[in-house]
Amino acid sequence: MITAKTSIIVAIIAMGVMMMPSPSQSKGILEILRDKGVITEEEYRQAIEEAKGKDDKVVQEAKAEASKQSKLPDWLNRTSLFGDIRYRHEGFYNSELQANNPTRNRERIRARLGLGVDVSPELSGKLRIVTGDAGDPISTNQTLSELFSRKPINLDWAFITVSPWQSFGLDKLTGSEKPMVSISAGKFPVPMFAPGNSELVFDGDLSPEGVSEGITLWDRPGGFVRNVKIIGNQWSIKELSNNSATQLFNAADAWMFGGQAQLQVAPTDSSKLTLSIGDYGFQRLDVIAREKNQNSLLQITNTVDLFNGTVVGGRPVSPSSCPSPYTAAGCIKGFDGGFNILNAGLQLDVPTPWKDFPLAFFADFAHNTQAATNADSGYWLGFRIGQVAKKGDLRFTYNWAYTQTDAVPSVFSYSDFGRNGGTNVMGHFITLEYVLLPRLTLTAKNHFVNWIDRPTGFHNPTQSRVQLDMVLAF
Repeated sequence: MITAKTSIIVAIIAMGVMMMPSPSQSKGILEILRDKGVITEEEYRQAIEEAKGKDDKVVQEAKAEASKQSKLPDWLNRTSLFGDIRYRHEGFYNSELQANNPTRNRERIRARLGLGVDVSPELSGKLRIVTGDAGDPISTNQTLSELFSRKPINLDWAFITVSPWQSFGLDKLTGSEKPMVSISAGKFPVPMFAPGNSELVFDGDLSPEGVSEGITLWDRPGGFVRNVKIIGNQWSIKELSNNSATQLFNAADAWMFGGQAQLQVAPTDSSKLTLSIGDYGFQRLDVIAREKNQNSLLQITNTVDLFNGTVVGGRPVSPSSCPSPYTAAGCIKGFDGGFNILNAGLQLDVPTPWKDFPLAFFADFAHNTQAATNADSGYWLGFRIGQVAKKGDLRFTYNWAYTQTDAVPSVFSYSDFGRNGGTNVMGHFITLEYVLLPRLTLTAKNHFVNWIDRPTGFHNPTQSRVQLDMVLAF
């Protein structure tokens, strides 16, 4: 039984709990009172239990209040930041000395910062800003030069993704709890599957604009057929106002209409085979060829017609003396053919006896059915072993690429292929990645590249393009 004296003592101790830094000090006071004979041993034990209960209650109330005060607004809980910073040393070296293709070394940076908002499972949006020149659609690199001058930042992504499902009763209609349809509109990353991260058709830094849809027809964790998906695209490449230049060329807006079908199967329980086939129809791309007359950053190596009647292809075209409306003799009039790209790819992922070294084989093929020449196909083959998920991870990748002059639009394909990117090039790429610290990856990559058909007036030594990267991702 707790006596009146004990209750008074407990009340005093409870007040002390809120004022003293630790419960052990309250216990020390009771020990002094017991040793002085003010309270008995039984009263001491009862007071300890009572004080402990009050102490726990005070702590829990304090924690609840702190949690209440620190609770973030609902919209902030649904928002995330992501991005990376990359420092690169890049060198260009030739197997033969050339006056028109000298050795070069440069330092470059890339910074990307994104913001994602997940409003609900059916609605989300993303923004991303990046470094790089706004006139280059396939590079976010910024060369460190020009006397420490400020570097430009540009809008790279800005899109909304709607995945209509439960709100429209589609879950009851299909029996699937998660959305099987998504629609993205704005400026977004390339949505198609690229085996081995192939950049044969589209460079990894390309951010197309327009609308893209995804429909998942089959999605199962087990069985032979794991996933079936279809991607649709309506990309707005160039919109023309009704000005004198537009009327002169009788030009119209440039678009890309196309899509891709994807099939993922499991040959064994631990392996995965992904197959894809796509068709990308580029409409009225002559306007893109003429953009080169005023935008030197675009890489045109496809076959083009000049206003003086000359046909040029298989090398970088750099028009000069092309005043507006860009109809001088040396200016580009348009492509010599069209572009409708049939694209097929596959990737086989298989385990190895070493769990940190999974193995993947991949192949990508592109054929332009509207090319005006026979140089209309491209290939990208390779394998990789290892992973880059945690500290100490190592990954090696080998690629062999072969892109003929008119296989793909050179303004959108791999920007690091050879000295300036483009088409009519072939070569080997080797890449070694190592995770030095969590979220910090070191990469060494070299491209060994030659012309497929040596252009007149050009030499054809092997071009080595070395890239040494340090990437911090968050």
